[in-house]
Amino acid sequence: MSPVAQAVLASWSFPTIATALGLLTALLYVRGWLALRTAAPTRFPVGRLGSFLGGLAVLEIALASPIDTFDPFFLADHMFQHMLLMMVVPPLLLLGNPELPLLRGLPRWVSQRALGPLLVSRPMRQIGHGLAHPAVCWLAMSLAMIGWHLPAAYELALHSSGWHELEHICFLLASTLFWWPVIQPWPSRPRWPRWTMPIYLLLADFVNSVLSAFLVFSDRVLYPSYLTVPRLWGISAQNDQAAAGAMMWVIGSFAFLIPAVLVTVRLLSPAPPEARSVPVPREVRAKRSWVGALALALPVLALAYGWLVPNAADLDEATLRLAQTSGPFRVSVFLPADPVESGPCDVSVLVQDAQSEEPIVDADVNITVQPAGGETILTHATRRPSVNKLLASATAQLPPSVGWKLDVLVRRGSQEAVLSAMLHTSSGRSDHPSGPSQPAAMAGDSVP
Repeated sequence: MSPVAQAVLASWSFPTIATALGLLTALLYVRGWLALRTAAPTRFPVGRLGSFLGGLAVLEIALASPIDTFDPFFLADHMFQHMLLMMVVPPLLLLGNPELPLLRGLPRWVSQRALGPLLVSRPMRQIGHGLAHPAVCWLAMSLAMIGWHLPAAYELALHSSGWHELEHICFLLASTLFWWPVIQPWPSRPRWPRWTMPIYLLLADFVNSVLSAFLVFSDRVLYPSYLTVPRLWGISAQNDQAAAGAMMWVIGSFAFLIPAVLVTVRLLSPAPPEARSVPVPREVRAKRSWVGALALALPVLALAYGWLVPNAADLDEATLRLAQTSGPFRVSVFLPADPVESGPCDVSVLVQDAQSEEPIVDADVNITVQPAGGETILTHATRRPSVNKLLASATAQLPPSVGWKLDVLVRRGSQEAVLSAMLHTSSGRSDHPSGPSQPAAMAGDSVP
């Protein structure tokens, strides 16, 4: 395997809170499933368990794998993540009939004294009754799909980790509502006749197809960020957008049309005989205690790991500040968005072949910072602290100053490139008395 492929596959970053919540949810479900399986084995077979845990596994892959890491560079990659969050994760979770196992998996005092009275209260029942209406579910999915793919909303999520996380939450919640009437997890009851579900799915496929076609056949790039970000492997922004639209079209159509066909076939088929209840050995009850212990221990360990391990350099809050070709190299420098402040500052550098745009992962990258009238500070950039292993990253300590000169030196064998940039602070943290605050700016040149 090539070094570039290894770097791509190594670009994982586990979100601490999401991972801990996923572990907690999985273990609570397993604990409740073990208890309910003794009483209703036909309602909670092993397939239900596998479906729910599979949905959580796909969710973790969508949020932690290179699929998430490379979405600032590829719209197609970002679209694939959206399809996982909307078309794969919610159906798998709902097929696990999660309501009762999750409630049963909680400690009894929580489910009976805290959640129980809340869930059966009249306001909560009215809210749940309204949200579960198929018209509301369909509208929520359509608005989330269209709204977050509008250029302004998409760009906002692309440049802010907070808005990006909100986008993911909206996709998950809206799509879970959408798939609820289709799957109708037990013990919920349908609000519309079953024959309406194929129409419900076909209408959703229409919305998905219109949005996909708009991406595929548009003669301009809809999201400006993909025009400025470095293009990898020679894939143009226009082709990337067309691929994203085609991916959305194909995956979405399969996700909507296959269930529509299955529901139709089931409606036209004679009702199957009821399955006989198969007793489950009592030994499964003994497993609930250690599952409950893991439900507390593993999420706490995940949170502790996330808090103790140093934060990795990510591009969610960074912006491309310098991109130049020097000799055989194409070098792009990412820094935090304005305003630039004194103190720790993550600097990430992408080195590419100037002709093929192939990433280069074996070049040495050094970063030097020199404040106005101060001494030069040298920092060696490596791929270890970077989430995206194609980038070399380092944390440069920016001393208090009105401005800094930033130099990036790239060396590979006898080939060398130097990029220089001037950074000006606009924060009040600078304690230099002689200069007023200025908007952050950069000016750079390259030396072959």
